[in-house]
Amino acid sequence: MLRWIGSTVCAVLLAFSGAISAAEIGKVLKAKGNVEIFRGSEVLKAKSKLEVQAGDRIVTGANDQVFIGMIDKSKMIIRPNSEVLLKDLVYEKKSTDKQETSVLKGGIRAVSGEIAKKNRDNVKFSAGTATIGIRGTDIEVAMIGDGQEDRAGIYNYVHDGLTEMKLETGQTAMIEKEKSGFTPKDPKPGEPLLQILDDRPAFLRSSGFDTLMRQLTNPRVPGIR
Repeated sequence: MLRWIGSTVCAVLLAFSGAISAAEIGKVLKAKGNVEIFRGSEVLKAKSKLEVQAGDRIVTGANDQVFIGMIDKSKMIIRPNSEVLLKDLVYEKKSTDKQETSVLKGGIRAVSGEIAKKNRDNVKFSAGTATIGIRGTDIEVAMIGDGQEDRAGIYNYVHDGLTEMKLETGQTAMIEKEKSGFTPKDPKPGEPLLQILDDRPAFLRSSGFDTLMRQLTNPRVPGIR
């Protein structure tokens, strides 16, 4: 009898710990096309109101996009032809709150939320060899491959606010509004590995998702009905 009770308690505890580890960190607000969410052995189709969890890997095709709202009120658009890992998000209104996102392919647009207001150093975006810290920001992070309009490499464009872009080699740069941090995929001899560009990258093209982002983050703009 005692053995049965012990086994039952262990099962309940394991189930409870599993529920904690699979906590919601946000929801899909809008999805276009065939957006897939890889979660362990599962493959989910992104749709409105679907919960996202830490560890989810989100993949979009050539005509796909997805808009996600996080529990700390930060927001993210995952662009076409992208692969993004939602590494972690902890929001308990404590100094240990954090958010980590990794761009494995393609690009994102991200607007910071409550975590960045009080713990801005705990919000990090990574792409290849670059890590991007934010300072209350609306940014784009993109990995551009060969054969595109823009030169191949990693880009960090700042719509609003300020970011700090850092490479594994130690170089750092502060990226201001309407500037781009850039690290080339194939640097030329003597070329800096981390550069600040004044020209607006060609990959920055607004869509209905960007309009929705502006409406939801700017209370002066009427929302979509």
